[in-house]
Amino acid sequence: MRDVIYVDPQQAPEGTRFGFVMTDDTMEPHLKRGTTVYARSPGPLAPGDVGIFLVRGKFLCRQYLEDSEGTAYLFTLNRARRALDIALPASSLTLFARVSLPAPAPLPGIE
Repeated sequence: MRDVIYVDPQQAPEGTRFGFVMTDDTMEPHLKRGTTVYARSPGPLAPGDVGIFLVRGKFLCRQYLEDSEGTAYLFTLNRARRALDIALPASSLTLFARVSLPAPAPLPGIE
């Protein structure tokens, strides 16, 4: 399953690179299904930042955390969907863009 569908950059507002439409509820209540998320240039992510990632050939919108061992955790904000959280080597992660949320989301505990 993919969380997002790419939007043509010509339709993105000034100051953003492109947009994605949320196709599921993995980031609710912060980003609802059907919401268009406009993304800025990628850059270093801080713990708790949200990004658009390419994982196993699919675009995913997830909250980011990296541990001291080099493992990246990509969390859903909708904790009812926590089975879709992903852990993988940070070196294998492809970040496309940072996403600004209307309000910061707390990091979940690693369950």
